[in-house]
Amino acid sequence: MPICAICGEREGITRDHVPPKAIFPRPRPANLVTVPACPECNNGASDNDDLFKVFLSMQAAGNNEIATRLFQEKTVRTLERNQSLLTAIRRESTEAEVVNNQGHLETRTGVLWNSAAHDAVIERTIRGLYFHHSGSQVPNDANLSVQWLHGVPEEMLPNIHLLNEVVLGDNQVTYKYIIYENDPRHSLWLFDFYGAHWASGHTSPIYP
Repeated sequence: MPICAICGEREGITRDHVPPKAIFPRPRPANLVTVPACPECNNGASDNDDLFKVFLSMQAAGNNEIATRLFQEKTVRTLERNQSLLTAIRRESTEAEVVNNQGHLETRTGVLWNSAAHDAVIERTIRGLYFHHSGSQVPNDANLSVQWLHGVPEEMLPNIHLLNEVVLGDNQVTYKYIIYENDPRHSLWLFDFYGAHWASGHTSPIYP
């Protein structure tokens, strides 16, 4: 029985989607990634996945047809069931003028993400994808850090060709990564969700 790709401790008797399947409307892409996971890691992630889906779809809903369907078909139902979340979003939202994909200025509602749910989903996704690509869990003597991004950092652009790229679905999620062969405690991950939200993370050695 494989060990859970997320915690690296308990038996992975279930399969977990990384990134979470909640952020993909039906019909879901055929190339979604699943990894072995223990029930505790798998079932305990559903609340964070739901929150991540809500905030991502609200941010991405005007970017393309698939993102709009995610919002209309899944997020609207979630907010109808969770009135306290809807109230909190309304309380913390603001109106802002932004330039859309056509270069025109328009007014959009800005929503403050739930940062704890965001970081938990990105961390779990990195742990799962690390296992998916390397066949082993993130080393116990490695630290994993998550960062929010507004796009691809300029300092990464000269070396971005060195990263492997994977596209899930119809460009719904694109991620780039590298796991260093000479020291697999080092890895770098860059995520693009629906062309609307970016995040990154890296693992590095924990030195005594």
